[in-house]
Amino acid sequence: MIIQCDFDGTITKNNLSVLLREKYACGNWRKIDVDYLHGRLTVEQSNQLQFTLIKEPEEKLQEFVRQHIEVRPGFAKFISYCRKNGIPIVIVSSGLDFYIKTVLNYLALSDLELHCGQTCFGKDGINITYRDPKGEIITEGFKRKYLTSLKKRDQSVIYLGDGLSDLEAACLADYILATGQLPELLRAESVHYHSFSDFHDVIRQLHLFK
Repeated sequence: MIIQCDFDGTITKNNLSVLLREKYACGNWRKIDVDYLHGRLTVEQSNQLQFTLIKEPEEKLQEFVRQHIEVRPGFAKFISYCRKNGIPIVIVSSGLDFYIKTVLNYLALSDLELHCGQTCFGKDGINITYRDPKGEIITEGFKRKYLTSLKKRDQSVIYLGDGLSDLEAACLADYILATGQLPELLRAESVHYHSFSDFHDVIRQLHLFK
């Protein structure tokens, strides 16, 4: 058993990616978001376009993140439970390294395996690169490619997620634990899932999967 876990809206109650864009993006990032929601852009392409609109230095954004950390209840206990029971956890997020690592450092969990957008700060905004498990640069299917890779590491993959960017990968998992908008999206696809509101719920579900 191995767990692939989303970050924004899953580990955190809020969405730090959205908060950063709302606060600092200089331009119509919402139009780009609409193009993503209507399938005209992948989530990777959408993030790459939207974050070029943020010109603030990395340190300023990290301080903003530290002031807005809202971790979903029970997360620390969940990590402890998984470590005690030998269940690997892999965070796979279309979010960005500079703010996800800020949160994990705050939680003293910087040793968790993390795959996400890699950022480079410059005068033209934040440049984002997504790489698949082989290290190749990609612009679509980031979470799906990692789900496929994790299936080779373990026969059973549990997926934790909350939204549209999780749908494709979640549908390939053996078990799905869903929150936020994801349950509605899965019902529309007639895909079976288990819902959760916090990580205490997740721990109770894991007992059933063992």
